[in-house]
Amino acid sequence: MKNDYRRYIVGSFMVLFQMLLFGQTAVVLGLDREIAVVAYLIFVFLYLKENIYSFETCLIWEELKKQIKCLTEYLVIMGIMVLIFLGPKELFKYEILGIMGFVYSFVLAKAIRMILHGYLQKNLVIVGVGQTADEMHKIVKSNGFAMYNFLGFVDSGKNERVIVDKDMIVGDTLTAVNFMEINKVQEVIVALPQLTTKELNTIIDGFENFVKSIKIIPKVHKMYTFAPKVQDYDGVMLVATKNNMMSLKRRILKRGLDIVGGIAGLIILLPLYIKYGREIKKDGGPATFCHTRIGRDLEPFKMYKFRSMYIDAEDRLQKMLAEDEKLKEEFYTNFKLKDDPRITPAGAFLRRTSLDEFPQFINVIKGEMSLVGPRPVVQKEVEMYYGTEMGQKIFQVKPGITGMWQANGRSDVEDYDERIALDLYYIRNWSLWLDIIILIKTVKNVVSKKGAY
Repeated sequence: MKNDYRRYIVGSFMVLFQMLLFGQTAVVLGLDREIAVVAYLIFVFLYLKENIYSFETCLIWEELKKQIKCLTEYLVIMGIMVLIFLGPKELFKYEILGIMGFVYSFVLAKAIRMILHGYLQKNLVIVGVGQTADEMHKIVKSNGFAMYNFLGFVDSGKNERVIVDKDMIVGDTLTAVNFMEINKVQEVIVALPQLTTKELNTIIDGFENFVKSIKIIPKVHKMYTFAPKVQDYDGVMLVATKNNMMSLKRRILKRGLDIVGGIAGLIILLPLYIKYGREIKKDGGPATFCHTRIGRDLEPFKMYKFRSMYIDAEDRLQKMLAEDEKLKEEFYTNFKLKDDPRITPAGAFLRRTSLDEFPQFINVIKGEMSLVGPRPVVQKEVEMYYGTEMGQKIFQVKPGITGMWQANGRSDVEDYDERIALDLYYIRNWSLWLDIIILIKTVKNVVSKKGAY
């Protein structure tokens, strides 16, 4: 298709830009020209292997993961070659070349996607008009890096309750074919996980001659969805996954990340304490406080925070809840209040910026919490919303300073079932890479003050 040729052309230009940037860096580092060319060719080969030059539709996390994989492989391959032929003295320069090449390439790929978005984007329709289709549309809208040009929804005629915008429905499975031909639709996402095999085959048969790619959201899409492996088992499709939390090696890696992150957090905590401690203590109370939360295996522990409320906050809360039914309902829905009169002026700033959470790095170092994990809740929440069985399932791991809930909206996620579902998703799909994504998303939300109160 025409769009494919555009991607090949842009990919070729990226190769040339990379070559220029690599060349200039090699000159600055004083590298041997011939070996620098070999280093560049290794980099290009690895990028071709990961299909990065094709600018296929993907999320920024997928792109970053691919490029980090390329960098790691480059460092290993080039490191071995340099040690064999040039010796350890030259190793540092060629590894720096690879790291700089990674930085150039990631920034360049992102810039190309932003600048040439309209030139490279794929026309997309979603089959379905219900909840799953609406969720998929929101994901597409919020991820411009994927370069989709969303054109509308197709009504499957399966008596779905219409959740999506009715003005965006372009037809049913019969009339939409003409729409796809006229608008050169390249990709279809079937967002109907409840379909039978026969019904799904009917939809695929109707569209496969008119579009390049058809993607299907399976019934397990809210369970094991992070990096599953699809296997062809003698004609039967298997979706392979495993509970990474059961792996001792991975748990050691996670603890290692916690220790490194905890130490970094404590280094930041000290100047924060010096700067804000005096301001917090103005009402006569301490700068920090301990709150009993539920930890791993439903065991209680003392969680540290900067104090953001007046020292008589608990008395104030009970009085407010007794006097105001609406306030009581809000509190027992979220266990937080948006306009909370118990919060001090200094505390309001600390909460808005999430600086009140930094003492929790002490809990991380002690092994009571992790950098990333389920929400650390109070006993009342377990009793009201989790129950013993679900509580044991969620808190088979340590609670985290941040997690799926915070990375996906923080306090804006008000539905408790959704909060629990996000924590359950994390446990089922945990990986070190998922932790890194959640940490990056959390920082982004904190900087934008999304959902903070």
